[in-house]
Amino acid sequence: MRTYEESCVLLDQIVGRCVRDLTFAESVLANPEVALKEYDLNEDELDDFRAIKAKHSDEAAEGWAAIRIGLQTVRKRQEERI
Repeated sequence: MRTYEESCVLLDQIVGRCVRDLTFAESVLANPEVALKEYDLNEDELDDFRAIKAKHSDEAAEGWAAIRIGLQTVRKRQEERI
């Protein structure tokens, strides 16, 4: 059993991947059980993503996309400076 802190780190990693990887994000929102199988989540952790799918999938997709676009803009600016 993971500690609360370990669960938070794991969930942060997954959300970070959702921000960086559109295909992964879409699969998490479509079918979290399958998309997150590699992370070996416990039921409570998986319930967080089930709730996002059930109640907040549009908001999550929009939020992750906005962050993704922001990061791409920052990367482009940094590359232009070099």
